[in-house]
Amino acid sequence: MDVVQSATTEITITKKSFQKIPSVLLSSLVEEPKKRHAVPNHLLESKIYSELQRSKVIQAEPAVLHYGGYEVGKHHQQTLKLINISGDVINLHIIPPQTKYFQIKYNKTHRLVPGLSYAVTVDFCPDEWRYYYDCIRIHCQGEDTLVVPVHAYPAVNVVEFPSFINLSDVSVGQ
Repeated sequence: MDVVQSATTEITITKKSFQKIPSVLLSSLVEEPKKRHAVPNHLLESKIYSELQRSKVIQAEPAVLHYGGYEVGKHHQQTLKLINISGDVINLHIIPPQTKYFQIKYNKTHRLVPGLSYAVTVDFCPDEWRYYYDCIRIHCQGEDTLVVPVHAYPAVNVVEFPSFINLSDVSVGQ
C-alpha cells in the first residue's frame, strides 16, 4: 500500500491584495442608470378640471382643503370624502397632487354605489415656511370631472381676539 502525502494548506497573503481599487476603474466598469422621463398621464393632459365641490355624479366634502398654521417638518392630515350623488354605480379615477408635499391614501376596492363615499386621507408635510398649493383631480365616466384645491399657509391658527382695545389719547404727530 502506498502512502499519499496531503497537500499543504498554507495561504499566502500579500499586502497588494487588500489595497483599495481606484474609483476610476470601478466607474468605468459600472454603467450609470439612465434617467427616465415621467410617464404621461392621459387624464391629466387631455381633460379640463374646473368643477368645484360637486359635479353631476360626485360631491367632495370639504370642497377645499386648508392647512392653516402648520408646523415645519410635521405631518398634518385631513380627510376628504368623495360621495356618489348620482343614481348609478360609478367608477372614478383619483389623480393625486403633483407636488411632493401633499400625498393621498385611499382604499378603492370596488365601484362606488349611489350614496356611498370614498374616504381619502390627504397628508401634508412642509419643509419650510411658505405658501403651498396643489389640487386633487377626480375623473368620472365620460367628461365629468371635479377638482379639489389644497392650500397650506403659514398663518397663526388662533381665532382669539380681545373684546376691547384701549388706545390712549396722544398728541397729533406723536
